[in-house]
Amino acid sequence: MTRPPVEDDDDRTRLVPSPQHDAASQVDDRTRIATRPAEPAPQPVTTGSLINNNYRVRAMLSQGGMGEVYRAENIFTGDPVAVKIVLPTLARDEGIIALFKREARILGQLNDDALVRYHNFVLDDGLGRYCLIMEFIDGTTLWDHVDVNGPLRAQDALRLMARLARGLEKAHARGVIHRDLSPDNVMLRQDKIDDPVIIDFGIARAADMSEGQLAGRFAGKYKYVSPEQIGHFGGEVGPRADIYGMALMIAAVLRGDPLPMGGSAEEAAAARRGLPNLSGLPHEVYPLLQYMLQPDPAMRPHDMGEVADMALDPTRIPLAFRHPLWGETSAAPIRGGGGSLPSLTGAPREPLRPVAREGTIDAPEPRRKNRRRTLAATGAVAALAFGGLVVLNLKPDAPPQTTTPIAQDQQATTLPGRDIETEAGFLAGFDLGPCTLVQRSVTGLATPTLSVLSNRDVETDGLAKAFAERFGAAPDITTGRIAAGQCAALDFVRTLQGRAEAPPILSLDSDRMTAGGAIAGRLREARGRPLWLFLVEPGGGIHDLSSRAIAQADGSFVFSFGMAEQVTDGPSPQLIIALTSREPLIAPAVAASGAPANELLSRVLNEITAAGGYASADIAMFTLEATS
Repeated sequence: MTRPPVEDDDDRTRLVPSPQHDAASQVDDRTRIATRPAEPAPQPVTTGSLINNNYRVRAMLSQGGMGEVYRAENIFTGDPVAVKIVLPTLARDEGIIALFKREARILGQLNDDALVRYHNFVLDDGLGRYCLIMEFIDGTTLWDHVDVNGPLRAQDALRLMARLARGLEKAHARGVIHRDLSPDNVMLRQDKIDDPVIIDFGIARAADMSEGQLAGRFAGKYKYVSPEQIGHFGGEVGPRADIYGMALMIAAVLRGDPLPMGGSAEEAAAARRGLPNLSGLPHEVYPLLQYMLQPDPAMRPHDMGEVADMALDPTRIPLAFRHPLWGETSAAPIRGGGGSLPSLTGAPREPLRPVAREGTIDAPEPRRKNRRRTLAATGAVAALAFGGLVVLNLKPDAPPQTTTPIAQDQQATTLPGRDIETEAGFLAGFDLGPCTLVQRSVTGLATPTLSVLSNRDVETDGLAKAFAERFGAAPDITTGRIAAGQCAALDFVRTLQGRAEAPPILSLDSDRMTAGGAIAGRLREARGRPLWLFLVEPGGGIHDLSSRAIAQADGSFVFSFGMAEQVTDGPSPQLIIALTSREPLIAPAVAASGAPANELLSRVLNEITAAGGYASADIAMFTLEATS
């Protein structure tokens, strides 16, 4: 457990008198304290100090706005403990003492691996100060982890959120609200992201306890508090305040910096009148954060259990929050990249500004009606990570989506021109009819191999002859049959084929997968560009696989995923596409899983052309078969 002795002032938990906490009440406080029985004057803590004749202080770990935290050990058992001691300047403050007592009582009620464990609470006569004895966590704070390792990857952040939400769900069930969530108040056992622990319940509120000791004071960190903690929405602080605070905390560790939420009461209040700017956050995370950061508590998730469920299964997020809530103004860049994969799709830009009515925010209408998805698990698509494997549950009886081919000629007018002297340019321009794509397969053999994908039988003799005449080598030709719902994907790849950008090289370890099995592949020549990796199933629905791409030392990416499907109508074709671009893309980030290929890819192509057309793609096909 490591922290510098003094926290950054902007990140310190604050107890600040409000203007209503007038001089008269302060006089009453002083009078009340003065009438208490005399107690020993507060003494400094030094290495070797003995607390309650049980715990020997070994080192300071941190200092905050109300107390100091030390590492100590039980002199009888040798077990390490953490000791939180009220600051000397606050040792006679009845409000602070009450908070320490409250923290001891609260921690005694809680039992979860994601919540710090309580041992004892004592007034040490030698120090003249109250001490809270807690579990010592051998690890680092979440902030220290980010400082050393960089911003979290999206999947790590989602797992972290789910675990912490489960712990807070238990706390909330007992009426305990933390109210001070921040990266400094989360410890990682052995510096492991998958083993986080929430600490410092110093300003937590228990439902059966009076708020009197906090009357007239703001408590928390301005960067992470909820709107209701600074007086919005009647100032009534409930469990949904922790939902808001957790979202700000997760955004901070994904960015490497806190969101700009103000450093004073006035700035913090202004920053919470609308949605914070979430520019740059990974597309896997920002829909849930948008939901959690609704200014009105009533519009946030109902409870922490729901947050945990949505972190592990994004299909549970209401559809309105899987669409953009921003305009066109670019936001300032963020620090750090957050993982091994380049920024996949960009991010939301300027957030929607508030508010049609005081205290409310109106979610925009979705751009399209909710559709029946062709990928489904218990009625909805699921792409759940289990041991590094994504399992897609397919629903085969859904009809194919009606597709409209992408208008290549119209789109291509603003794309860089094709070089017809190259193989890729020649193949893109060779007309084999609609819904057909021809690419050269990378086999390493001297004889060129051309791959033809189409939704029908294609006559390829003319292609073989023309290719041999142009490039001096007769090719071998393989063919693959796709479904009509996948035609838009072929049109999309062909539109980008043979232009200015070198394409990535996509390969699969097999061209067949048995239902319930897994398939793996490799992506080369992405060259550090933003990458979107996705699957197009026979009905035309698109499913993002970008989070499955893991960077390798040689600059390539590897990926794997599984598919569970009751294959009743024979083998089904599945397409995987890798798209690289010079600029991050917004359209994939705002699409729901299973979005129709003809709609989504048209928007992606419009975005590419608006940015100058510098993008390229590769495609691979495999067949999904029934189990034997």
